[in-house]
Amino acid sequence: MTLASNIVKYRKKNQLSQEQLAEALNISRQSISKWETGENLPSIDNLISLSGLLDISLDELITGEPYLHFPYNYGKPRNRWPVFFLVLMTLIAAMIFSGFHNFYAPLFGALAGYTMVVLLLPFDFKRYYTYWTLKKMGIVYVVNNKDVYNSLEELTIPIKTLFHARKTAFIPYQQIKKITVKLDLFATNPNSVNAPRGGYAPGRAQYMHEGFHLIITTKQDQEIYLDLRQYYWPRSSERQMLSTILMFLQRKNIEFVDEQNISELVKDRSISLTRTLYELRDNQGVAGSKI
Repeated sequence: MTLASNIVKYRKKNQLSQEQLAEALNISRQSISKWETGENLPSIDNLISLSGLLDISLDELITGEPYLHFPYNYGKPRNRWPVFFLVLMTLIAAMIFSGFHNFYAPLFGALAGYTMVVLLLPFDFKRYYTYWTLKKMGIVYVVNNKDVYNSLEELTIPIKTLFHARKTAFIPYQQIKKITVKLDLFATNPNSVNAPRGGYAPGRAQYMHEGFHLIITTKQDQEIYLDLRQYYWPRSSERQMLSTILMFLQRKNIEFVDEQNISELVKDRSISLTRTLYELRDNQGVAGSKI
């Protein structure tokens, strides 16, 4: 029923009645009605015409998912203003400390300003370095990527970006043995009344968010971690496209592991994925304790 509901949805979005759409397609209104109830399906020619009239791609009309343009950079920032802000704040902190009659004071100030911006701002500066690219024939990823980065790496990776030290590799789909999508929930539900106060603050700092990854296992048993956390930002392109990306990968002749049913949950972009998974986990725990 996805196609039928999409015809209704995008017809109304374009402020067209069934009669107006039928007239544009040179068919009867009853034909439109049967498409929208799922009784009949449009021909290939009519699907192409519908795509043009309703101003959407064929993929989006049929599946309800946005069209996936290649190459697609997942997690790559759209501009470099955060980097300019980081440099500016570092310089300002150095200038403030330059008033002290100590050779190392400006250096200490610069380091302090840099550290505060990188670790305390919600923006993840590692994205300039760790983003990955989905292509038709495979995936481009940053070499030596990890699922978890320590504080020192959080500080040094943006510097690598500034000096263009990013190194990438390409893995074709034929060399992938398994793809796993996984969200690493915290031991304690941060939405629970039992969660420790001050222990979790979404948005306070980017590294406080739950880990969310695609884990690529190659035929040589190498594991490649692709960060999905940009999905957490409601207005991001990544939130809009993740369902389509997962559908694209599932169509490949590759083992796809999704124990948390994430590929279905992200189809509803209005939900909080983490909150939903915590509720599912905690409800299972309660049910299990009653057995």
